[in-house]
Amino acid sequence: MTSFWLYSIPLVALALLFIVVPVLRFKPIVKKADSDIRKEKNIEVFKESLAELERDLAEKSISDEEFARLKTELQRSFMRDMEEKESTTRQRAEGAAPKKLVPLLCILFVPLFSISIYTSIGSARDLALPGILASLSTAETAEAQQEALVSLAEFLQQRFDRNDDDIQNGYMLGTLYIELEEFTKAIPIFTAMAEQMEESPDKAAVLGQLAQSLYLEADSEITQEVSAAINEALSMNPNEYAVMSILAIESFVNQDFRQAVFYWRRQLAQLDSNSQQAFSLRDRIARVESLLPPEPESEESEETGEPGAAVSMIVDVDDSVRELIDESMRLFIYARSPEFPMPLAAVNLAQPEFPFEITLTDDNAMVPVAKLSLATQVYVGARLSREGVANAQAGDIQAESATFVLEEQDGIISLTIKDIVQ
Repeated sequence: MTSFWLYSIPLVALALLFIVVPVLRFKPIVKKADSDIRKEKNIEVFKESLAELERDLAEKSISDEEFARLKTELQRSFMRDMEEKESTTRQRAEGAAPKKLVPLLCILFVPLFSISIYTSIGSARDLALPGILASLSTAETAEAQQEALVSLAEFLQQRFDRNDDDIQNGYMLGTLYIELEEFTKAIPIFTAMAEQMEESPDKAAVLGQLAQSLYLEADSEITQEVSAAINEALSMNPNEYAVMSILAIESFVNQDFRQAVFYWRRQLAQLDSNSQQAFSLRDRIARVESLLPPEPESEESEETGEPGAAVSMIVDVDDSVRELIDESMRLFIYARSPEFPMPLAAVNLAQPEFPFEITLTDDNAMVPVAKLSLATQVYVGARLSREGVANAQAGDIQAESATFVLEEQDGIISLTIKDIVQ
Protein backbone atom coordinates (compact mmCIF):
# COMPACT_ATOMS: atom_id res chain seq x y z
CA MET A 1 0.00 0.00 0.00
CA THR A 2 2.90 2.34 0.75
CA SER A 3 4.33 1.84 -2.72
CA PHE A 4 0.92 2.73 -4.19
CA TRP A 5 0.97 6.15 -2.52
CA LEU A 6 4.62 6.68 -3.44
CA TYR A 7 3.66 6.37 -7.09
CA SER A 8 0.22 7.97 -7.06
CA ILE A 9 1.00 11.17 -5.11
CA PRO A 10 3.76 12.42 -7.50
CA LEU A 11 1.53 11.63 -10.48
CA VAL A 12 -1.37 13.60 -8.98
CA ALA A 13 0.94 16.51 -8.17
CA LEU A 14 2.27 16.53 -11.73
CA ALA A 15 -1.28 16.53 -13.12
CA LEU A 16 -2.26 19.44 -10.86
CA LEU A 17 0.64 21.52 -12.16
CA PHE A 18 -0.98 21.57 -15.58
CA ILE A 19 -3.93 23.39 -13.97
CA VAL A 20 -2.32 25.48 -11.23
CA VAL A 21 0.33 27.16 -13.39
CA PRO A 22 -2.08 28.46 -16.08
CA VAL A 23 -4.54 29.68 -13.43
CA LEU A 24 -1.88 31.60 -11.50
CA ARG A 25 -0.40 33.10 -14.66
CA PHE A 26 -3.76 34.04 -16.10
CA LYS A 27 -4.30 37.77 -16.70
CA PRO A 28 -7.73 38.61 -17.98
CA ILE A 29 -8.08 40.93 -20.94
CA VAL A 30 -10.12 43.89 -19.72
CA LYS A 31 -12.46 45.34 -22.28
CA LYS A 32 -13.90 48.79 -22.01
CA ALA A 33 -17.28 48.54 -20.41
CA ASP A 34 -20.17 50.90 -20.93
CA SER A 35 -19.37 52.54 -17.60
CA ASP A 36 -15.86 53.45 -18.80
CA ILE A 37 -17.27 55.08 -21.92
CA ARG A 38 -19.76 57.03 -19.80
CA LYS A 39 -16.94 58.14 -17.55
CA GLU A 40 -15.02 59.61 -20.48
CA LYS A 41 -18.17 61.34 -21.75
CA ASN A 42 -18.78 62.85 -18.30
CA ILE A 43 -15.29 64.32 -18.33
CA GLU A 44 -15.89 65.80 -21.79
CA VAL A 45 -19.26 67.23 -20.67
CA PHE A 46 -17.64 68.70 -17.55
CA LYS A 47 -14.91 70.36 -19.59
CA GLU A 48 -17.42 71.75 -22.11
CA SER A 49 -19.69 73.07 -19.34
CA LEU A 50 -16.75 74.69 -17.54
CA ALA A 51 -15.54 76.29 -20.80
CA GLU A 52 -19.05 77.67 -21.41
CA LEU A 53 -19.14 79.24 -17.93
CA GLU A 54 -15.77 80.81 -18.53
CA ARG A 55 -17.01 82.31 -21.85
CA ASP A 56 -20.09 83.71 -20.13
CA LEU A 57 -17.86 85.28 -17.47
CA ALA A 58 -15.57 86.77 -20.12
CA GLU A 59 -18.58 88.20 -21.98
CA LYS A 60 -19.92 89.63 -18.70
CA SER A 61 -23.09 87.56 -19.11
CA ILE A 62 -22.72 86.41 -15.50
CA SER A 63 -21.13 87.98 -12.49
CA ASP A 64 -18.15 86.67 -10.59
CA GLU A 65 -20.40 85.47 -7.76
CA GLU A 66 -22.67 83.54 -10.17
CA PHE A 67 -19.65 82.06 -11.94
CA ALA A 68 -18.20 80.81 -8.64
CA ARG A 69 -21.53 79.33 -7.56
CA LEU A 70 -22.22 77.59 -10.89
CA LYS A 71 -18.66 76.28 -11.09
CA THR A 72 -18.94 74.79 -7.59
CA GLU A 73 -22.21 73.04 -8.45
CA LEU A 74 -20.70 71.72 -11.68
CA GLN A 75 -17.67 70.33 -9.82
CA ARG A 76 -19.85 68.66 -7.17
CA SER A 77 -22.05 67.02 -9.80
CA PHE A 78 -18.98 65.80 -11.65
CA MET A 79 -17.33 64.38 -8.50
CA ARG A 80 -20.57 62.60 -7.49
CA ASP A 81 -20.77 60.89 -10.89
CA MET A 82 -17.10 59.91 -10.75
CA GLU A 83 -17.46 58.36 -7.27
CA GLU A 84 -20.35 56.23 -8.49
CA LYS A 85 -18.25 54.99 -11.42
CA GLU A 86 -15.29 54.17 -9.13
CA SER A 87 -17.58 52.21 -6.76
CA THR A 88 -18.88 50.13 -9.68
CA THR A 89 -15.31 49.44 -10.87
CA ARG A 90 -14.19 48.31 -7.41
CA GLN A 91 -17.13 45.91 -7.12
CA ARG A 92 -16.22 44.34 -10.44
CA ALA A 93 -12.59 43.99 -9.39
CA GLU A 94 -13.59 42.38 -6.11
CA GLY A 95 -15.89 39.95 -7.97
CA ALA A 96 -13.08 38.85 -10.28
CA ALA A 97 -10.91 37.51 -7.43
CA PRO A 98 -13.34 34.78 -6.28
CA LYS A 99 -13.71 33.61 -9.88
CA LYS A 100 -9.99 32.95 -9.95
CA LEU A 101 -10.18 31.00 -6.69
CA VAL A 102 -12.86 28.61 -8.00
CA PRO A 103 -10.47 26.46 -10.10
CA LEU A 104 -7.91 26.52 -7.30
CA LEU A 105 -10.49 25.23 -4.82
CA CYS A 106 -11.58 22.56 -7.33
CA ILE A 107 -7.97 21.45 -7.62
CA LEU A 108 -7.98 20.68 -3.92
CA PHE A 109 -11.52 19.25 -3.82
CA VAL A 110 -11.28 16.82 -6.75
CA PRO A 111 -8.27 14.78 -5.41
CA LEU A 112 -9.78 14.64 -1.92
CA PHE A 113 -13.15 13.57 -3.31
CA SER A 114 -11.54 10.96 -5.57
CA ILE A 115 -9.48 9.50 -2.73
CA SER A 116 -12.55 9.28 -0.47
CA ILE A 117 -14.58 7.50 -3.19
CA TYR A 118 -11.66 5.15 -3.96
CA THR A 119 -11.22 4.20 -0.31
CA SER A 120 -14.95 3.79 0.39
CA ILE A 121 -16.30 1.91 -2.66
CA GLY A 122 -13.23 1.38 -4.85
CA SER A 123 -10.42 -1.16 -4.71
CA ALA A 124 -8.35 0.62 -2.08
CA ARG A 125 -9.16 -2.15 0.41
CA ASP A 126 -7.44 -4.64 -1.89
CA LEU A 127 -4.14 -2.82 -1.33
CA ALA A 128 -3.86 -4.63 2.00
CA LEU A 129 -3.52 -8.02 0.26
CA PRO A 130 0.22 -7.76 -0.65
CA GLY A 131 1.04 -6.97 2.98
CA ILE A 132 -0.97 -9.96 4.23
CA LEU A 133 0.69 -12.30 1.73
CA ALA A 134 4.11 -10.91 2.68
CA SER A 135 3.48 -11.57 6.37
CA LEU A 136 2.33 -15.09 5.49
CA SER A 137 5.47 -15.85 3.47
CA THR A 138 7.78 -14.45 6.16
CA ALA A 139 6.05 -16.14 9.12
CA GLU A 140 8.66 -18.07 11.08
CA THR A 141 6.43 -19.69 13.70
CA ALA A 142 3.18 -21.65 13.58
CA GLU A 143 1.47 -18.91 15.58
CA ALA A 144 2.57 -16.21 13.15
CA GLN A 145 1.45 -18.28 10.19
CA GLN A 146 -1.92 -18.96 11.81
CA GLU A 147 -2.38 -15.25 12.50
CA ALA A 148 -1.55 -14.40 8.88
CA LEU A 149 -4.01 -17.03 7.60
CA VAL A 150 -6.77 -15.60 9.80
CA SER A 151 -6.03 -12.10 8.45
CA LEU A 152 -6.17 -13.45 4.91
CA ALA A 153 -9.50 -15.16 5.63
CA GLU A 154 -10.95 -11.92 7.02
CA PHE A 155 -9.75 -10.03 3.95
CA LEU A 156 -11.24 -12.58 1.52
CA GLN A 157 -14.50 -12.70 3.51
CA GLN A 158 -14.89 -8.91 3.24
CA ARG A 159 -14.26 -9.12 -0.51
CA PHE A 160 -16.78 -11.99 -0.82
CA ASP A 161 -19.40 -9.98 1.11
CA ARG A 162 -18.96 -7.13 -1.38
CA ASN A 163 -19.06 -9.39 -4.44
CA ASP A 164 -20.25 -12.97 -4.06
CA ASP A 165 -20.05 -13.45 -7.84
CA ASP A 166 -16.25 -13.66 -7.68
CA ILE A 167 -15.90 -17.45 -7.99
CA GLN A 168 -12.11 -17.46 -7.64
CA ASN A 169 -12.20 -15.40 -4.44
CA GLY A 170 -15.00 -17.55 -3.01
CA TYR A 171 -13.14 -20.78 -3.75
CA MET A 172 -9.96 -19.44 -2.11
CA LEU A 173 -11.96 -18.35 0.93
CA GLY A 174 -13.77 -21.67 1.30
CA THR A 175 -10.63 -23.79 1.00
CA LEU A 176 -8.86 -21.47 3.46
CA TYR A 177 -11.67 -21.99 5.98
CA ILE A 178 -11.22 -25.76 5.55
CA GLU A 179 -7.50 -25.38 6.24
CA LEU A 180 -8.33 -23.33 9.34
CA GLU A 181 -10.83 -26.08 10.34
CA GLU A 182 -13.68 -23.56 10.35
CA PHE A 183 -16.03 -25.84 8.44
CA THR A 184 -19.21 -24.03 9.48
CA LYS A 185 -17.92 -20.95 7.65
CA ALA A 186 -16.82 -22.89 4.58
CA ILE A 187 -20.19 -24.60 4.03
CA PRO A 188 -22.27 -21.44 3.25
CA ILE A 189 -19.50 -20.15 0.98
CA PHE A 190 -19.47 -23.26 -1.22
CA THR A 191 -23.27 -23.56 -1.06
CA ALA A 192 -23.74 -20.00 -2.33
CA MET A 193 -21.20 -20.58 -5.11
CA ALA A 194 -22.79 -23.84 -6.25
CA GLU A 195 -26.27 -22.31 -6.40
CA GLN A 196 -25.21 -19.68 -8.93
CA MET A 197 -23.01 -21.91 -11.15
CA GLU A 198 -24.06 -23.90 -14.19
CA GLU A 199 -23.10 -27.55 -14.58
CA SER A 200 -19.39 -27.74 -15.37
CA PRO A 201 -16.16 -29.26 -14.03
CA ASP A 202 -15.71 -26.06 -11.99
CA LYS A 203 -19.06 -26.58 -10.28
CA ALA A 204 -18.07 -30.19 -9.63
CA ALA A 205 -14.92 -28.93 -7.86
CA VAL A 206 -17.01 -26.55 -5.74
CA LEU A 207 -19.43 -29.36 -4.84
CA GLY A 208 -16.45 -31.56 -3.97
CA GLN A 209 -15.22 -28.94 -1.51
CA LEU A 210 -18.76 -28.58 -0.14
CA ALA A 211 -18.93 -32.35 0.39
CA GLN A 212 -15.56 -32.25 2.13
CA SER A 213 -16.68 -29.40 4.42
CA LEU A 214 -19.90 -31.23 5.32
CA TYR A 215 -17.98 -34.48 5.83
CA LEU A 216 -15.44 -32.93 8.20
CA GLU A 217 -18.13 -30.94 10.03
CA ALA A 218 -19.99 -34.24 10.63
CA ASP A 219 -16.89 -35.78 12.25
CA SER A 220 -15.95 -37.69 9.09
CA GLU A 221 -19.31 -39.32 8.52
CA ILE A 222 -21.14 -39.56 5.20
CA THR A 223 -24.45 -37.95 6.09
CA GLN A 224 -27.38 -37.44 3.74
CA GLU A 225 -26.12 -33.95 2.89
CA VAL A 226 -22.61 -35.27 2.18
CA SER A 227 -23.98 -38.03 -0.02
CA ALA A 228 -26.12 -35.57 -2.01
CA ALA A 229 -23.13 -33.28 -2.64
CA ILE A 230 -20.96 -36.27 -3.65
CA ASN A 231 -23.56 -37.61 -6.09
CA GLU A 232 -24.08 -34.22 -7.73
CA ALA A 233 -20.32 -33.66 -8.07
CA LEU A 234 -19.74 -37.14 -9.56
CA SER A 235 -22.55 -36.59 -12.07
CA MET A 236 -20.45 -33.76 -13.55
CA ASN A 237 -16.99 -35.23 -12.99
CA PRO A 238 -16.66 -38.95 -12.14
CA ASN A 239 -13.11 -38.34 -10.87
CA GLU A 240 -13.69 -35.18 -8.85
CA TYR A 241 -10.57 -34.87 -6.71
CA ALA A 242 -12.06 -33.92 -3.32
CA VAL A 243 -14.74 -36.60 -3.64
CA MET A 244 -12.09 -39.23 -4.41
CA SER A 245 -10.33 -38.15 -1.20
CA ILE A 246 -13.51 -38.59 0.86
CA LEU A 247 -14.24 -42.03 -0.64
CA ALA A 248 -10.63 -43.13 -0.14
CA ILE A 249 -10.66 -42.10 3.52
CA GLU A 250 -14.02 -43.78 4.07
CA SER A 251 -12.77 -47.00 2.47
CA PHE A 252 -9.55 -46.90 4.51
CA VAL A 253 -11.45 -46.38 7.78
CA ASN A 254 -13.65 -49.35 6.90
CA GLN A 255 -10.45 -51.35 6.23
CA ASP A 256 -11.27 -51.73 2.56
CA PHE A 257 -7.67 -50.92 1.64
CA ARG A 258 -7.88 -52.07 -1.97
CA GLN A 259 -10.80 -49.72 -2.60
CA ALA A 260 -8.93 -46.87 -0.86
CA VAL A 261 -5.93 -47.45 -3.15
CA PHE A 262 -8.32 -47.45 -6.11
CA TYR A 263 -9.59 -43.95 -5.25
CA TRP A 264 -6.10 -42.65 -4.48
CA ARG A 265 -4.94 -43.82 -7.89
CA ARG A 266 -7.77 -41.92 -9.49
CA GLN A 267 -6.55 -38.85 -7.60
CA LEU A 268 -2.97 -39.51 -8.65
CA ALA A 269 -3.94 -39.55 -12.33
CA GLN A 270 -5.04 -35.89 -12.00
CA LEU A 271 -1.79 -34.58 -10.47
CA ASP A 272 1.46 -33.41 -11.99
CA SER A 273 3.69 -36.46 -11.71
CA ASN A 274 6.59 -34.29 -10.47
CA SER A 275 4.62 -32.40 -7.83
CA GLN A 276 5.19 -32.89 -4.11
CA GLN A 277 1.54 -33.87 -3.73
CA ALA A 278 2.00 -36.67 -6.27
CA PHE A 279 5.12 -37.93 -4.48
CA SER A 280 3.25 -38.01 -1.16
CA LEU A 281 0.27 -39.80 -2.68
CA ARG A 282 2.47 -42.41 -4.40
CA ASP A 283 4.25 -43.05 -1.09
CA ARG A 284 0.91 -43.51 0.69
CA ILE A 285 -0.30 -45.95 -1.97
CA ALA A 286 2.95 -47.93 -1.80
CA ARG A 287 2.81 -48.22 2.00
CA VAL A 288 -0.81 -49.39 1.96
CA GLU A 289 -0.22 -51.86 -0.90
CA SER A 290 2.74 -53.36 0.94
CA LEU A 291 0.36 -54.36 3.72
CA LEU A 292 -2.16 -56.02 1.40
CA PRO A 293 -2.18 -59.81 1.03
CA PRO A 294 -2.33 -61.26 -2.49
CA GLU A 295 -5.86 -60.93 -3.86
CA PRO A 296 -7.48 -64.39 -3.73
CA GLU A 297 -9.18 -65.75 -6.82
CA SER A 298 -12.83 -66.65 -6.46
CA GLU A 299 -14.02 -70.25 -6.81
CA GLU A 300 -15.96 -69.20 -9.90
CA SER A 301 -12.79 -67.84 -11.48
CA GLU A 302 -10.85 -71.02 -10.66
CA GLU A 303 -13.53 -73.23 -12.17
CA THR A 304 -14.36 -71.23 -15.28
CA GLY A 305 -11.23 -69.16 -15.72
CA GLU A 306 -13.44 -66.12 -16.34
CA PRO A 307 -12.89 -62.68 -14.77
CA GLY A 308 -15.47 -60.91 -12.60
CA ALA A 309 -18.22 -58.62 -13.94
CA ALA A 310 -17.08 -56.74 -17.04
CA VAL A 311 -18.48 -55.34 -20.26
CA SER A 312 -16.43 -54.74 -23.40
CA MET A 313 -17.27 -52.46 -26.28
CA ILE A 314 -15.86 -51.05 -29.50
CA VAL A 315 -16.44 -47.30 -29.81
CA ASP A 316 -16.42 -45.49 -33.14
CA VAL A 317 -17.68 -42.19 -34.60
CA ASP A 318 -20.09 -41.97 -37.50
CA ASP A 319 -18.84 -40.12 -40.57
CA SER A 320 -21.89 -37.82 -40.49
CA VAL A 321 -20.72 -36.11 -37.28
CA ARG A 322 -16.93 -36.15 -37.63
CA GLU A 323 -16.86 -32.51 -38.73
CA LEU A 324 -18.73 -31.52 -35.55
CA ILE A 325 -16.09 -32.99 -33.24
CA ASP A 326 -13.76 -30.55 -31.51
CA GLU A 327 -10.38 -31.69 -30.16
CA SER A 328 -11.24 -30.14 -26.78
CA MET A 329 -14.26 -32.42 -26.30
CA ARG A 330 -13.98 -35.10 -23.60
CA LEU A 331 -15.14 -38.69 -24.06
CA PHE A 332 -17.25 -40.26 -21.31
CA ILE A 333 -17.83 -44.03 -21.45
CA TYR A 334 -20.18 -45.51 -18.89
CA ALA A 335 -22.29 -48.43 -17.82
CA ARG A 336 -25.55 -47.71 -16.04
CA SER A 337 -28.41 -49.56 -14.45
CA PRO A 338 -32.02 -48.45 -15.12
CA GLU A 339 -32.63 -48.78 -11.39
CA PHE A 340 -29.73 -46.62 -10.16
CA PRO A 341 -29.18 -42.90 -10.86
CA MET A 342 -25.37 -43.01 -10.92
CA PRO A 343 -23.15 -44.86 -13.39
CA LEU A 344 -21.99 -48.27 -12.20
CA ALA A 345 -18.69 -47.75 -14.01
CA ALA A 346 -17.31 -44.80 -15.94
CA VAL A 347 -14.15 -43.44 -17.49
CA ASN A 348 -13.33 -39.93 -18.63
CA LEU A 349 -10.87 -39.79 -21.54
CA ALA A 350 -9.28 -37.35 -23.89
CA GLN A 351 -10.27 -38.21 -27.47
CA PRO A 352 -8.62 -41.49 -28.51
CA GLU A 353 -8.02 -42.75 -32.01
CA PHE A 354 -11.35 -44.09 -33.25
CA PRO A 355 -12.35 -46.91 -33.38
CA PHE A 356 -10.98 -48.43 -30.19
CA GLU A 357 -11.89 -51.17 -27.73
CA ILE A 358 -12.42 -50.67 -24.00
CA THR A 359 -13.60 -52.80 -21.10
CA LEU A 360 -15.41 -51.52 -18.00
CA THR A 361 -15.08 -53.50 -14.76
CA ASP A 362 -15.65 -53.01 -11.04
CA ASP A 363 -12.33 -51.15 -10.99
CA ASN A 364 -14.11 -48.33 -12.81
CA ALA A 365 -16.84 -48.03 -10.17
CA MET A 366 -17.58 -44.54 -8.89
CA VAL A 367 -18.74 -45.55 -5.41
CA PRO A 368 -18.33 -48.84 -3.50
CA VAL A 369 -22.07 -49.49 -3.22
CA ALA A 370 -22.65 -49.31 -6.99
CA LYS A 371 -20.63 -51.78 -9.04
CA LEU A 372 -21.19 -53.78 -12.19
CA SER A 373 -21.05 -57.01 -10.22
CA LEU A 374 -24.07 -55.88 -8.16
CA ALA A 375 -26.29 -55.19 -11.18
CA THR A 376 -28.46 -57.52 -13.22
CA GLN A 377 -29.47 -55.32 -16.15
CA VAL A 378 -27.32 -52.56 -17.56
CA TYR A 379 -26.83 -50.45 -20.66
CA VAL A 380 -23.64 -48.77 -21.89
CA GLY A 381 -22.98 -45.49 -23.59
CA ALA A 382 -20.31 -43.18 -24.97
CA ARG A 383 -20.63 -39.40 -25.08
CA LEU A 384 -18.42 -36.68 -26.52
CA SER A 385 -18.98 -33.70 -24.21
CA ARG A 386 -18.38 -30.12 -25.33
CA GLU A 387 -18.42 -28.75 -21.77
CA GLY A 388 -16.37 -31.57 -20.28
CA VAL A 389 -19.14 -32.69 -17.91
CA ALA A 390 -20.62 -36.15 -17.50
CA ASN A 391 -24.26 -35.05 -17.75
CA ALA A 392 -25.59 -34.74 -21.29
CA GLN A 393 -25.65 -31.15 -22.56
CA ALA A 394 -27.11 -29.67 -25.73
CA GLY A 395 -24.61 -30.14 -28.56
CA ASP A 396 -23.00 -33.28 -27.13
CA ILE A 397 -22.75 -36.30 -29.42
CA GLN A 398 -23.50 -39.74 -28.00
CA ALA A 399 -24.46 -43.37 -28.49
CA GLU A 400 -26.22 -45.72 -26.07
CA SER A 401 -26.99 -49.41 -26.23
CA ALA A 402 -30.22 -51.14 -25.36
CA THR A 403 -30.60 -52.57 -21.86
CA PHE A 404 -29.26 -56.10 -21.54
CA VAL A 405 -28.71 -58.78 -18.89
CA LEU A 406 -25.08 -58.56 -17.87
CA GLU A 407 -24.56 -62.30 -17.32
CA GLU A 408 -25.98 -63.10 -20.75
CA GLN A 409 -23.77 -60.66 -22.63
CA ASP A 410 -20.86 -62.62 -24.09
CA GLY A 411 -19.76 -60.60 -27.11
CA ILE A 412 -18.34 -57.12 -27.57
CA ILE A 413 -20.89 -54.31 -27.88
CA SER A 414 -20.48 -51.88 -30.78
CA LEU A 415 -21.23 -48.20 -30.12
CA THR A 416 -21.21 -45.67 -32.98
CA ILE A 417 -21.37 -42.08 -31.75
CA LYS A 418 -23.76 -40.10 -33.98
CA ASP A 419 -26.78 -38.81 -31.99
CA ILE A 420 -26.67 -35.07 -31.22
CA VAL A 421 -28.14 -34.11 -27.86
CA GLN A 422 -30.87 -31.48 -28.25
